[in-house]
Amino acid sequence: MFHLNRILIIKHGSLGDIVFSLPAMYSVYTFYKGVSIDILTEKKYFNFLNKTNYFNNFLQDNRSSNIFYSFSLLINLLKNKYDLIIDLQNSKRTSYYHLFFRIFSNTKISSSRRFANFRYLIPIQGTETATEGLFNQIKLMGIPKVNKVEYDWLQCNINLDNKYKNKTILFIPGVSKKGKYKQWDPLKFGELAKYCVNKKYQICVVGTQQDRKSILPILNNCPNLINNIDNSPPHIIYSISKIASLTITNDTGPGHIASLSGSNILWLVNNNKITRANISNNKNNYKISSSNVKDISTKSVIQFIEDNKLL
Repeated sequence: MFHLNRILIIKHGSLGDIVFSLPAMYSVYTFYKGVSIDILTEKKYFNFLNKTNYFNNFLQDNRSSNIFYSFSLLINLLKNKYDLIIDLQNSKRTSYYHLFFRIFSNTKISSSRRFANFRYLIPIQGTETATEGLFNQIKLMGIPKVNKVEYDWLQCNINLDNKYKNKTILFIPGVSKKGKYKQWDPLKFGELAKYCVNKKYQICVVGTQQDRKSILPILNNCPNLINNIDNSPPHIIYSISKIASLTITNDTGPGHIASLSGSNILWLVNNNKITRANISNNKNNYKISSSNVKDISTKSVIQFIEDNKLL
């Protein structure tokens, strides 16, 4: 590989997309120790990614449709004289960035999109996870996969009632506005919460303001509910999941944050190529899937929990 002084990583997308890219970011960081690494991302992710200590500078790209905004951004990036751009977003938009740099600079580019110097050809969706695909992409430049990624930078102190030490279950019942098709019925979450309470477990919920309706059935069945709705930054979600006996979630960004903890997590998901791309097969990931997640019954979830001794 050629000598490098400065690298730019590009990553936008949903919170889940950011999580999927963290192992590849860490691999780049460890392989290029001593090289200045900047990241181009949306402002809303600055605080989260700053905790990693992988990056020297944070550059804002909120993906405005204004052509003058985009052109000004590219001109400013050009001034930084990057030796290498690693595009972990791999979108139609970033392919235009590649073309600009190919015309106006000698910067080398890694991507699965057109105009890349190191182009990874993505297989059919669902045949590899998003994280595996990014590992395969950077492998073309000789960057080895780091098998064990530490997420201690997400750890914080969580105070739970000692009565429920090792007897807490994290519920993530909400989804984004675009992800309603991936949401298990909140009424069934409520029924499942009642089952857990009867087994002497405490329920904790996380989510955003828009998830308040989704937690009402849980709230009705859990008088001692720990309600972290609208108080669920990534470090809180991670830290609760770290000490929870089990996390139960939809295929959603906060669920993927929880999965970083390495604790047992039960995914209630659609059986499709998107799910196969999002959720890896490891010993802590348990999945119940259906062609339509809303068809999964509470009884089948309880049976799965008991059969797999998850509680």
